[in-house]
Amino acid sequence: MSTLATKSQPIYAELEWDRTGTHHILFVSAEDAALAQRLLSNPPGGTLTLVHLRPADDSRSVWSQNLPDTALYLEAHTLAEALEVLRDAFYVAQMGTRIYLAGSEDAIWQVSQLAETFGVSRDEIRHAQLGTKARPVFCVHCRTITRGVHTNIVSCSGCGRSLFVRDHFSRRLGAYMGFQIDAEVPGEVPAAEVAYP
Repeated sequence: MSTLATKSQPIYAELEWDRTGTHHILFVSAEDAALAQRLLSNPPGGTLTLVHLRPADDSRSVWSQNLPDTALYLEAHTLAEALEVLRDAFYVAQMGTRIYLAGSEDAIWQVSQLAETFGVSRDEIRHAQLGTKARPVFCVHCRTITRGVHTNIVSCSGCGRSLFVRDHFSRRLGAYMGFQIDAEVPGEVPAAEVAYP
């Protein structure tokens, strides 16, 4: 684990099954052969649903290769599709369901927010960041979320302001805070640097 600049930043522990659960929903949006092997070679008790977000042109996934015969495998090619599949899964979920999210911060926190709308508590959701470190950034000026941000300064997709990407993370919004960098001296914007590969 890395040292965090602020207390609000999520700390991602290694993903483990909660064996007190009776049904398990695993969402993945990144390939990780070691994690797939570790989780799927020793599946949890109860039923398992795997929702996999992967590009349509992707070769055979490590997740589908390691899946137990009894698990339900559902595939989506966009995050919007995955959220619809998950909405259906959460709608029929009962007490004892546990949620596991592995992928980019943007994807896992959008799924986490969706799960919470169905009454899933934060204690029943486990997060693991995999793949890109790109951040979702919430503009405090126009309340728009700009997604897939790799740099420390980004142009807001809503109002166009140049935002400085802070390390402060809002779990409610599922995004990092962005503040206008040239508020005091309009037009004085330093060069953006790649900070989140």
